[in-house]
This record gives sequence, structure tokens and C-alpha cells, in this order.
Amino acid sequence: MFRAAHLAPALVIALLAPTVAAAPVGGDVGPTLGAASNFGQHWQPGMFAAARRLGVRNFRDAVYWSEVEQHHRYVFDTPDTSWPDHLAPDQTTSLTVNNGHKGYDNGDTPYTPGAIQAFAADAAATLKRFPRADAVEVGNEVNAQNFVSGPVKGEGLAQRPARYLAILKATYAAVKSARPDVRVLGGGLHSIPVGYVKRLFALGAAQYMDALAFHPYTTPPEQLARQIAVLRRVPGLARMPLEATEFGDPNPKTAPGTFLRYYCQMALSGVTRAVWYPLNPRGDGLTPLIGADLVPTATGRAFSAAQRLMEHRAVTNAAPDPFTYACRFAPDTLVIWGAPRRITPAPGQRALDPEGQPLQGPLTLSEGDPLILIGPGMPVLGPQRVLADSYDQFAYPGGQVRDGFDRYVMDGATRVPLVLMPGQEAGGRPWTPYLAARGNPDVRLQADTLLPGGGGARAWRIVQDWHAPGALRVVAEVWLAPAKRSADGVRLRISLGGRLLEDRVVTSALDWKSPPVSVAKGEVLSVSVGPNGNAQGDVTTYRITIRRAG
Repeated sequence: MFRAAHLAPALVIALLAPTVAAAPVGGDVGPTLGAASNFGQHWQPGMFAAARRLGVRNFRDAVYWSEVEQHHRYVFDTPDTSWPDHLAPDQTTSLTVNNGHKGYDNGDTPYTPGAIQAFAADAAATLKRFPRADAVEVGNEVNAQNFVSGPVKGEGLAQRPARYLAILKATYAAVKSARPDVRVLGGGLHSIPVGYVKRLFALGAAQYMDALAFHPYTTPPEQLARQIAVLRRVPGLARMPLEATEFGDPNPKTAPGTFLRYYCQMALSGVTRAVWYPLNPRGDGLTPLIGADLVPTATGRAFSAAQRLMEHRAVTNAAPDPFTYACRFAPDTLVIWGAPRRITPAPGQRALDPEGQPLQGPLTLSEGDPLILIGPGMPVLGPQRVLADSYDQFAYPGGQVRDGFDRYVMDGATRVPLVLMPGQEAGGRPWTPYLAARGNPDVRLQADTLLPGGGGARAWRIVQDWHAPGALRVVAEVWLAPAKRSADGVRLRISLGGRLLEDRVVTSALDWKSPPVSVAKGEVLSVSVGPNGNAQGDVTTYRITIRRAG
């Protein structure tokens, strides 16, 4: 496979192969775009009109069971319970059913057969009432604690799949009887918790959903395709459509770029619908598409640009190397970001920022703000100086990405392999796939964080080795930031060819950079992170980058 570092000073994207294969379902077109609104909680005609002006054609919202079932009759007679009547012919919504009703199981998450049947009957009645509702999402972040209550919450996570399946099964049957055309979205997942999903699907959940709904808040955009590839190994999920029914960013400065980075990777990952959270300010700190002044935000403008240039368009992976990410949407829209270097549009190509605004002058790739290039031809990229990067090349066993590092754990003098763990397989574990020391899942590694273990004479150190592909002059960079709750920091050791370059205790953010050094082919640069005195609270953010010197 070609890499930019091996080419002459300029590089043409068309010559290079993608680094991540597209998923088998939905990965060939840009997902349907939606916005998470809250009209079922508070009808806002002005905000609804602003959404229409922005061009929002799909919503994720609710009509609440507790508001419509009165004395065993369904009444949709308030602005909050009849808001879907305002949807135009070109607009649709999914309806999330999750909350209880005070007349059943004390208003808690339904758990008795009668309450579950009443929950399902309400979903069916609501969908019959509103023909513009084309999907029902059963549950909301059911694998977390915030949106479940009563005995279902008290039992804990071990019983949650069975409890949820009873609700899903009843709702599926009722909805399909009333509206066979409606998509039933199952899962109701926070994050990409493959361990939890395995238990749910082992009970037969795949029979009772048309798509799996998830909220990838804990997955960076660049890791999304890799984690979804692990998810698709679950029996029943290889070809099931996926809908990201919430994703967002609390930082209004980075949110437009975050939106586009996610959208590109979702398009390549089999995601058929992408719903930004939220449409309007919700008081929870996440960046809306439309402000309280009813004016689109920068993120709203990025949403509009994607809808105009990318939604439902054929897409291919145009990533030229492991350190650059790119999607080409038919016929001539390229979204690209990655390790900084110059980029020159082809003659006739127009360059836009994430908001769809024109850019002039010299252009540089960014890791956070993608460029949008419109027009035929291929841009020319400057030389790629990155040789290896622990974030961009993080890989799961059996995945499509080729890891640039040899990663393992040292238990004292004993080398222990890292093995794939699915995520949320037990309490206190990450909610996404991760790597862990064989036999000790409390020592773990993810694309951007690590956790060593033990202490004293029994320290478990996480080691990441880079093997030089040839004789080179390089600069090594290590970013390390232990969590504030770390009891005594972590111990960092960096060596080259067995010669110690750095050995220190790190208690706060460290940005370490080597001078230019010469490496021989096969020589190993090794970065080791272990506990200091103990591993209490030692979750540590990290990144390792090797660049050509000069």
C-alpha cells in the first residue's frame, strides 16, 4: 500500500487506496439527516418554523404516553400532543417511546405484563394518529441509568437486556399490527456497548427491530468505523441498518467540524440516519442547530451544507493514508481532514469551510475542521511527515486498520498480550470496545486513553513500540495527561534501541518531544506507561506521534 511519506513532495489522492473498508449496509450513501427536537415537551411554533427555513426534513421527538392516555382513552388535544400535525408532506419524524405512565407500575419503566402491553398499545395508537411519523424508537439509553426507573433500574445491568426485550417485543407486535410500514428502532443504546448488545441479541432481539439505534457520544469520529466493525461481528448485526439517533458536541467552536467528521464516518459505516442533538437549546450544554434567537448556528449551517451536498449521495472512502480522513460524495464533493499539511485544490475546485462558506488563499489540513472541496479533479496534498500515530492507527484484532504500533502489557518482566474486550460486558468497564491485558481487564488501552495497573513490585505497564521501517531521522512526540483523580500520577519511560530517553513521573499534562534522532531499520522506539506508587485513578489521555525530522 502506498503511503504519502514514501512519495515525492506532492501526492495525488486518486493514486492511493483507502485505509478503512466501507460497511456492507448503508455505507454507500450519505445518511438521512435528522434533528432531535423537543416539541413533545414544549411546542414552539417559532422554532418549528425556523427548522423549516433551515431545511430540516426529519425530526426525532416524542408524544408522551402520560399526556395522551386518559381513562384508557387516547386524547391528542394539546399543542404538545398534537405537534406532528404540523409536519409538511416532505417532513417526517421518529417518535421515541420510553417514559412511563402513573397509571401503570407507579409510573416507572414498565415491568409487569399489563404495563408493558399498555406501553405498546400507546405506541401503536400514537403512530396510527400521526401518519408523518415513520419510525418508533423503543427506549432511550436503556443501558445507562438516567432514563430507566423503578425495579428495572434497581435490578442493575445484568437483567436489563431481558427487561428491555419484553418491552421491545410487545411494542414491535403492536406497532407492526397498526402500521406495518413503520420502522421499529431497537437497542436504545448509549455509546457502542458491544458486550451489552451481545447479551441482548443472544435473547433474540434482532427479530423485533428494523434497525439498531445508538448514541455514539463516547466514540471519537475517527474511531467510529472501527468500533462499528466490532459491533457487526455480533450475530444478527452483520447486515442490520444502524441509526445514530443522537450525536453532538458541547463546544460551539468545534461542533461544525465534529458534525462533518461524524457524518463522513457514518456514511462509511453503514449508518442510514444521523440525528444531531439538539435542534434547539435544551439547557444541557450541547450545541444546537438553531439558537434561541431562531437563527441557525454555525453547526446549523454545516447541517444545511451537508444536506445540500452529501445527504443520500453515493459515497466512497477517499482516505489517502492512515493519518488523513476523506469521503467523496457523488458527483464531486470531497470532505477531508487530518494531520496538518498543505492542500491545493485542483483547477476549478472550490474550497468551503465546514459551514459551507468559501475559502480563499493557501489551505492547510486540520485535524478538527474538515475542508469541503467542490468540483471535478483531485486536490494535491503536500508531503506527509507523519510516520506513525497511536490515535490514527489504533486497531482492534481482526479489523481493517493496520496498526503502526506493537502494543502489549508488561506484568513485571512478563509480557502479556492485549485482547479485545467488547465494552460494557460488566460494571465499571468502558462502554465501547477496548483492549485489555489478558486475564486483567482493569489494565486497558483505547485509542486515546489508557489505564495501567498494580503498583510497587507488581506494576502492570502498558507498552507501545514503534519499529522503524528504514534508516530515518525522526522526531517522537508523546502527549500524556493523567486524570485529576490520579492518586500519585503515572510513570513514563521512553527508550530508543534500548537506550533510555526519558524516565519521569507525570502528574499533569505533559507534551514531550524528542530532538531529531537517527533510527536504523527495525530499531524500536518504546513508550511505556505504568503506575507510580499505585494505579488509583490512573486513567490517562495519551497520544504518540512519530514524524520525519526536518
